[in-house]
Amino acid sequence: MFKSKEKSSLPVVLVTGGARRIGAELCRGFAAAGWRVLIHCNKSIEDGGKLAMELGGREHAQVLVSDLQDGNADGLVRDAVSVFGQLDAVVNNASTYARRDLLTMTESELALDFIVNFLSPFGIMRAFARLGKPGVILNILDGRIAKQDTKCPGYLLAKKCLAEATEMCALAWGKLGIRVNGIAPGLVRPKDGVPMSAMERLVSQLPLGTRTTEEELVKAAIYLAEAKGVTGTILHVDSGLHIADANIGEK
Repeated sequence: MFKSKEKSSLPVVLVTGGARRIGAELCRGFAAAGWRVLIHCNKSIEDGGKLAMELGGREHAQVLVSDLQDGNADGLVRDAVSVFGQLDAVVNNASTYARRDLLTMTESELALDFIVNFLSPFGIMRAFARLGKPGVILNILDGRIAKQDTKCPGYLLAKKCLAEATEMCALAWGKLGIRVNGIAPGLVRPKDGVPMSAMERLVSQLPLGTRTTEEELVKAAIYLAEAKGVTGTILHVDSGLHIADANIGEK
């Protein structure tokens, strides 16, 4: 679905899970900031294709299809480089969320949570670093990494691991010119098919009493991607979720 190009002065970013929802808004934001965009998706190929056309077509945006459960991070990064001849940034946005019971969840369920939410993005980080060139890695985390939420244990444990990896890799790869940062969003939007009003009770319990908007996340992502003196930073864009009562949602 892509065509190789010669290297250009315009930077290139790969956004995993970039065809829909927050990922699509991140792609739009990077495109508006002058980046060429690689829209990664798995099943949302049609959405990805429409977004690529919206962002200017083959010269400015293309789609990469890959299942993050297959463990082929090196292949995804290699394909990403081949599209425009370079890769300057990676945004690990793709994730899977499942509510599970801490006591009864199976090992296979826990493994699935970790593959998509930690092992795959960590593999992409390492594959990007092995390119041996300066660049930027941005991990989309979750405001709850600063607290506990027993309703989604596998998901949250994996995100906590990715947060630790963000700081570890920033330390390890700084001399290579690779900056690694994270964004921890708050309550952005409910699942597909669920009205925004369903989040209102939770939002009202946050310190700022407002939801996190996609625009705020995009601004944060562009800042971290372009701020050359910032690495190892996890920016909470969550209306104060990370300092809220640990029992939020149960009141």
